[in-house]
Amino acid sequence: MKKNLFFMFFAFVMLFGSAALAQNSDTTKEDFNSFFNKFNSDSKFQLSRVIFPLNVKQNNDDLELENFTVSKEKYSVLHLNKKASKIDYTQKVILHKSKAVIQLRGIDNGIYIDYIFELKNNIWELKTWSDMST
Repeated sequence: MKKNLFFMFFAFVMLFGSAALAQNSDTTKEDFNSFFNKFNSDSKFQLSRVIFPLNVKQNNDDLELENFTVSKEKYSVLHLNKKASKIDYTQKVILHKSKAVIQLRGIDNGIYIDYIFELKNNIWELKTWSDMST
């Protein structure tokens, strides 16, 4: 009888403990704005949040979109939070539940880039970008 009671108590604790843990993990999703600020101000943090090898699309010399792979060694740190007075493009953030797109659109200069971030395991990471600039 004591073994049955202990087993039922153990099962009860495991069931409600895992449910509470799962509920808690859903509520600890990283805020994109906080992530984005740190991503742009801390190069080590940025490198830790890029999915390598990074598969990107970029226009070639014939303005045809091609796939490229960027290794960690060839990656250049991005600065996507420049002050408005120092940029010649508009920047728009499109935020979904588990995806964010930073759109850069040039002002009379051909800049046309989308940076795609993904929420994985409750943390944001740079997944890819598409540079269709002319």
